[in-house]
Amino acid sequence: MVSFDLRETLFPFSMLQISNLFREMEPGEEMEILAGTDPTETSILNDVLLILPNAQYDLISRETTKSDSPVTRLRLRKKKDANSQPTKGKPSCLTSI
Repeated sequence: MVSFDLRETLFPFSMLQISNLFREMEPGEEMEILAGTDPTETSILNDVLLILPNAQYDLISRETTKSDSPVTRLRLRKKKDANSQPTKGKPSCLTSI
């Protein structure tokens, strides 16, 4: 599982890292994103859900721990891409030329 801790980070750079890494993840892999509970850090989790293609992930959980330094944890699992279908056994366009 890939993990990002957004507490005390530069958000635009972190968003780019998250987006790029999600694109490279294989279906079934999970990503965990941690953020603090102040409004700025909480809104970044909402932004993450907006920049990632909605049809490409399952939201596994979103929870906030209660402690001296509360943390909101977002867990996502990448879905199988509906557009990529296995080609084994299917005729190739090259064989018909």
